[in-house]
Amino acid sequence: MFKTTTDAELSGNPIDEVIGSTIRYAALTSAAKLGIFRTLEEDGPKTLDELAAAIGASTDGTRAVADVAAVLGWLTLEDGRYRNGPLAERWLGQNAEYDFTPALLWAYELTNVMWDLPQAVRDGKPAQSLWERWAGNPEAGRDFSAYMRVKSRLTVQPIVEAVPLPEGARRLLDLGGSHGLHSMAMCERHPELSATILDLPEALADTGAAIEKAGLSDRITLQRGSFLSGDLGTGYDVVFLFEIVHNHTDEENRDLIARAAKALRPGGRIVVLEDVRGEQLDEHNAAFSLAMYACSGDRTYSLPEISGWLTDAGLKTVERIALPSSVSLVVGTK
Repeated sequence: MFKTTTDAELSGNPIDEVIGSTIRYAALTSAAKLGIFRTLEEDGPKTLDELAAAIGASTDGTRAVADVAAVLGWLTLEDGRYRNGPLAERWLGQNAEYDFTPALLWAYELTNVMWDLPQAVRDGKPAQSLWERWAGNPEAGRDFSAYMRVKSRLTVQPIVEAVPLPEGARRLLDLGGSHGLHSMAMCERHPELSATILDLPEALADTGAAIEKAGLSDRITLQRGSFLSGDLGTGYDVVFLFEIVHNHTDEENRDLIARAAKALRPGGRIVVLEDVRGEQLDEHNAAFSLAMYACSGDRTYSLPEISGWLTDAGLKTVERIALPSSVSLVVGTK
């Protein structure tokens, strides 16, 4: 199945690789969903029968999934026992520095989203947005939020170090700040700064506890609600829109940035963190944009589009700051 070919080197063909990648994806996401990695971390190596019993599954099904995970290096199979491999120990579980188990759980849900992609393309948008899906499946929403939290831990320091605060900045408004990592890192880096995080109640469910644990409750305020309408306040020195605009339409982003600009003092800055679409097609950006379309009917945006929103909102200058990842900061100054 994977090695069908007509050439003498038996190197396979690109269609088989597409099918193979789908099977590998299904194996790893299913292993996470079934709790295979968690069980082996908590209880140690297990035989096939022991592992199947521990996760409440059939032996044949468990073997089919676990064997692919082992071939890929996420598990090992030695002396008839499965155990977590180096990749799982590095990236999954409570003992990992960065536990990306929520990423695999979210990827499992993304399979369901992508299944409806052909119809979404025909209709011009998905039948349901992520938020509508999560209303009936809150577990998937929690997995996504946990994934965003651990993903942001990898990049938060380079981002906050690159943010150009206006001179004398005292007040930060973090729109859609969810987990609060960026606001907390900014306040730790700039002792004179205080922050307000505005996001939906479910996105802020665990944020208060994290802020309290960081000892920043006196400097970071949570404001529960939607940033898609209404007054955002006044007198802010800086407004963050971090990984927000790809989830919204051009019209919504234009309105949001116009209201954010009104919330700024003269000389204040709007800082947009985004995977900016380039003039040339980029594999990562194209795939990310497709995922956004499947999830919510939206997409990634180019620098001219983002800059246009900022200048149309009355901001005088716009600059782009590249980061050591796929995202950039686009900074507009009032």
